[in-house]
Amino acid sequence: MGFDPSKLVFTLAVLVRSGQSKSGWEKKVSVYKRWGWSDEEILAAFKRNPWCMMTSENKIMAGMDFLVNNMGCESSYVAKHPILLFLSLEKRLIPRASILEFLQSNNLIDEKPNLVTLFKYSEKSFLHKFVDGFDEAPQLLKIYREKLNRSK
Repeated sequence: MGFDPSKLVFTLAVLVRSGQSKSGWEKKVSVYKRWGWSDEEILAAFKRNPWCMMTSENKIMAGMDFLVNNMGCESSYVAKHPILLFLSLEKRLIPRASILEFLQSNNLIDEKPNLVTLFKYSEKSFLHKFVDGFDEAPQLLKIYREKLNRSK
């Protein structure tokens, strides 16, 4: 599959691949293909982060739906950044997307930040960069907490 056996990701890939039945693997491939991923994109995503083949089909579908249909990501972007599919939709993606939407709709930021960076920030770093520095911080924090509380 093109892995370097001396790298840790090789061991992870072996564990992931051996931990799934052939039909389980094929179901995941089928889900990704429904989103337009080619065999090459699936393999590349697996090589970047083998856990993308351990994520449940429901989580893949929900994550792809949100990222493609709500965030405007290209499906191929998610294939290049499969880490996005592991992050909690309710506890991370939706609350942070609501802050981004507020900032953009109120012209408080000039351009859309890199989504991988936005979603991977620790909560402290995210709040510092996207909430605390704005005059609207109390309103932003309220929006953020409301979205987080809905996930509980």
